[in-house]
Order: sequence, then structure tokens, then C-alpha cells
Amino acid sequence: MRISPRVASVCTALPFAFTLAAICGGSPISAEQPSPVAKPSGASGAAVRLRAVGPDSTRGRADAVVVEAGALVHTALFRPVDARGRVQGAGDAAAQAAHILDALATALKSAGTGLEHVARLNVYVADASVATVIDPVITKRFSGRATPAMTFVESRMPVTGTLVAMDAIAATGLASATATRIAVTGLAPAAGGSAHVAVQPAGPFVIVSGRAAPGEFDAAVKGTIEQLRGDLKTAGLGLDHVVHVKSFLGDMTRAQELQRLVAESFGGTAPPQVVTEWRDSSLPVEIELVATASRATGTERVTFVEPISSRYSRVARVFEGQPVFVAGLTGTSADPAAQVREIFDQLRRIVTDAGSDMRHVAKATYYVADKVADQEINTVRPSIYDAARPPAASKISVPGTGRAGKATVIDFIAVTTR
Repeated sequence: MRISPRVASVCTALPFAFTLAAICGGSPISAEQPSPVAKPSGASGAAVRLRAVGPDSTRGRADAVVVEAGALVHTALFRPVDARGRVQGAGDAAAQAAHILDALATALKSAGTGLEHVARLNVYVADASVATVIDPVITKRFSGRATPAMTFVESRMPVTGTLVAMDAIAATGLASATATRIAVTGLAPAAGGSAHVAVQPAGPFVIVSGRAAPGEFDAAVKGTIEQLRGDLKTAGLGLDHVVHVKSFLGDMTRAQELQRLVAESFGGTAPPQVVTEWRDSSLPVEIELVATASRATGTERVTFVEPISSRYSRVARVFEGQPVFVAGLTGTSADPAAQVREIFDQLRRIVTDAGSDMRHVAKATYYVADKVADQEINTVRPSIYDAARPPAASKISVPGTGRAGKATVIDFIAVTTR
């Protein structure tokens, strides 16, 4: 068994001594909530430290989470299926959520971490009624001091009988100089042989905005990957630096086909992939990337490549600062346009409390379920962001936000300024 940087190998879901932690020369991190610091035994100086902003321990979530120490771990999208592809808890959303959280815990364990160090949890539900059913399951797992930033959004499910799916970003004390992709035996195989998790070394990284090429399905997917390859090249990177791929797909029945096509673009095992619905799209798919850039240097904490109409940038390059994962924000007003303005008011407060500011928001993901909200987002963005520093972004039309009456949900990534 071999784990090598930038090339995924298979890591079995065995006790920690036999996982990536031992092979890479690290050790599993402590199960204690990292406050102030959780250190993996035997690791030289390796530590994980998360800081929750606006934590609600009774609900197991926070407005934002700052990763003050540790490398990042990105997971693939997990659905309630076993290693043989059989749906678990068919029709029972609570049972499906519990199964997914167990699978996430197994995947994260292979990277020397666990649910107690999740910074962001993305939850995809078949409809808003599912969200209310699984809320208690999630709260139970994350109650106490583990309070990740969470985003809920609705999406059609490509597997019959499934009602929920999740992916996560966590922190680990493992040290790695380059991206490491891990496929974990004992879990449902990812389409195309993609990894279940990838470790992004602490330090500089790049976020590439969603790209969508025209054409028939296969040509559009391959064309989009080539566009993304070009964006990475502007940052001096290639596909071997990628640690996460997220796709927004018009026809969710083609999710596995999409993942196979994406995986074929990468040598060896592809990075973890997430696929969710892109409603009412005239193009087959939009794809965004996260890549490590561990040797990069810059004169500012974040720089932006090709700002477009003061709304978004093609690429955000993060050179310094602690990552801040802001939860999916929603408004409280009945008016969809007012909800958008309320979200940006919340964002200003949250990034300030996190030790950041609006100039250091590196990524925005807009999930929009209402045309009025969509138009308001387009209208206000030039007044929200510095014209030379709009974040990398994807803006996606979705069936719903997972919460009744919420016209849009927006989550963000920022970096600290101090």
C-alpha cells in the first residue's frame, strides 16, 4: 500500500496506525475539540485549531469557522449507499443522514481527522421537508463544541430512493508538501475511481470560478475542463494540483457519466467530486475547482485574476491568512430582494468578527431559487465588492434552498487579515 503526493492510492478504513497518518509520518489527531489546540500524538508541531464565529452549540453549527491551524481535507459527495451501491434507509431521511455522517467519519479518519474537526458541511436535500427531518440528526452529531458552518440546498437526487447527500471540509494535523488524494476501501466507490478525500497542504491555494463550455454533453464537459486547465495555468498550476472538483449539472440522471468524464481528465485517481443540480440551465454543466499552490508567493494575502464587471473574478489566489468558511446565509424578509441585502449585511458582520473584511472574501457560491433574488444579486454585487477584488464565484439556479420562504442561500470563503 502506497500513498504518494498528487497521486491517489487506496487507503483502507483500518485503525489509525495503518492509515495515511502513519504512512505519511504523522499520527491521528486527538478526538478532543481543538480549543485551544488539538495535537496528534507523535507529530512534530502538527496541530489543528478551529475557531467558531457565532457558534450555536445547541444546534451544532456556527455562522463561520476559522481554520487557525491545520491542513484542509476535502471530501467527495456522500450519498446513503453502501460499498456495493445499495441504498441504505430507503425513504427514511433520518436514517440516510446518519449513514452519510458515518461514511464521512470513515473517510475523514483516513486523513487523520474526524467529524469533530469539520469546518464546513454542505447538505443537499430532495426538498425542504427533508431538511426538517434531518436537522435533529445533524444537531446530535455536532452538538457541544463541534460547530461547523453549514449550507443547505435542494437538489434532485440521481439515485432512486435517496433523499439527502453531504460533503465536508475538515482540518487535519497531517503534514504534506503536496496534494494527496485518497480512495478508501469499505466505502461506496466513487464514480470514475475518484478519491473520497484529498488533503490540501496548509498554505497558499487557488479557487477557480465555475466554467461552463457550450456543446453536447461530452464535448461540453471536456471543453469545460480545458477552460479550467487554462485558468490553472495562469496561476502556474496544473490539474495535478487540484484537491476538489464541484460540478453543477443540468440533467442529474447523468451524474455518474459526468464524474467518469471528469475523472478521465486526471492522471491516476481523480480528486474528490461533488455533483449537485443546476436548474434551468442552457448549458450542460458548470464546474469549479480548488487547487493547492504550496510554493506560491504574493505581495497581498489574496489576489484576483480577471475581475469581471465588479461581480466575480476568474481566479482567487490565496497566499496568506487563515481560511474562513462562512455558512450558507439567508435573509428573514418576505421580499426576495430584501433577503439578498440582508445576507450581505450579515456577511459584513461575520467576516469582521472572524478577523477579515469584504476585500478578503475569496469565494462566493450563490444558490438562487427566485428570479427576483437573482436579479438583485446581479444588481448589488458591484456596490458590495471592490471593483478590482470581486471573489471567485459560481451562481446557480436551484429548485430551492432547503428552507421554506428563503429565496437564496449564499456561502463564502474569506481569509483573515490579522
